[in-house]
Amino acid sequence: MQLELGKRIRELRRRDGRTQEDLAGAIGVTSQAVSRWEANGGYPDMEMIPSIANYFGITIDELFGVDKAKNEEEILEIVDKFDNGKYKGSDGSLSFMAEAYHKYPSDFRILVRYMHSLINDNVDAGDYLKNKKEIFTIYDKIQNYCTNDAIRMYAKNLMIHYFKPLIRVENSGVTERDMYNLIEEMPAIPDSKEYLMSYMPPDVEKVEKGCQNLFDKLMYYFNNTISHFLRSYMLTGVEPTEDQIQRAVEALELTVRIFDLVYTDGNYGVCWRVAIYNYGYLGQYYHKLGNDKKALENLKKCAELAKYFDEMPNITERTALLFKGTTINKQEDIAVFLDTSVCKQMTNRMTNDYPLSDEFKATPEFREIIDIMK
Repeated sequence: MQLELGKRIRELRRRDGRTQEDLAGAIGVTSQAVSRWEANGGYPDMEMIPSIANYFGITIDELFGVDKAKNEEEILEIVDKFDNGKYKGSDGSLSFMAEAYHKYPSDFRILVRYMHSLINDNVDAGDYLKNKKEIFTIYDKIQNYCTNDAIRMYAKNLMIHYFKPLIRVENSGVTERDMYNLIEEMPAIPDSKEYLMSYMPPDVEKVEKGCQNLFDKLMYYFNNTISHFLRSYMLTGVEPTEDQIQRAVEALELTVRIFDLVYTDGNYGVCWRVAIYNYGYLGQYYHKLGNDKKALENLKKCAELAKYFDEMPNITERTALLFKGTTINKQEDIAVFLDTSVCKQMTNRMTNDYPLSDEFKATPEFREIIDIMK
């Protein structure tokens, strides 16, 4: 327990950004004594234990790590629920992660996901300054005291996405340069775990699995990059020209053909949702160009894929050349939440979100497409 206690004191002190002198002054010992404890050269007198626990705002049991195994099991369960959308709550993940944060305020895995929820709460409410102070405080704590690079990069990624809307908010204190500086600090593609796992393992099976995973991710981000490029006018709030829409149609048609060449078995793997969205975008773009025949054709394909996806087993085998021998899990690999129906989502998009005319939506052909997803 002596070894664990010294390590625990050091972790807690660094978590809170305190020096050995700070702790020593608070409990009435020398900084050399604290240094010895942390170096496993001794341990505090028992009468000091309550003062040390109070100083860090934890129980004596937590200080000694008595419930560490139990806590770790619960923390991993919280992380899994958050990452796979298994939490419940009318306000999304915020109340779920706020409760976890108050229970485990020193665990960086919880901290970064609570930060994620705070940022999403800002975006959903359109009030980007609402939780700014707390978001920045959590971010600074992670960057200064967390030793897990993956968590630090996760937090940095979240902050980049948070900076984007803040740039346009008056007196936010955030500039475009601040966002670019953070982006420059992110890893390049050759430094990504997916790329390294595609050739570094000494085991043939692991290399194959790494390549398959990388291929899926590359197709997903290829699709997103095409989408961002073609829909840049939407990202910047500019009304597209007819030429821009025509270019978007041609590029999306190309993307659809590439998907069909790679995913020959019709199982789009991690790209299932974007594959469905592509046909939805094509439908609305063709409508904007006045080609309602092609619009209906693509919206029907979108509806059929949404229906097929919703009825797919949770785990399905893949038979396409590049993915033989692998399976896809809808909840874990595609982030489809347990209480989500893609058909309901696409029905809402087609009837409310897509810029389709009332006359078009009143046609029997369009109503038949909506009926497919019922």
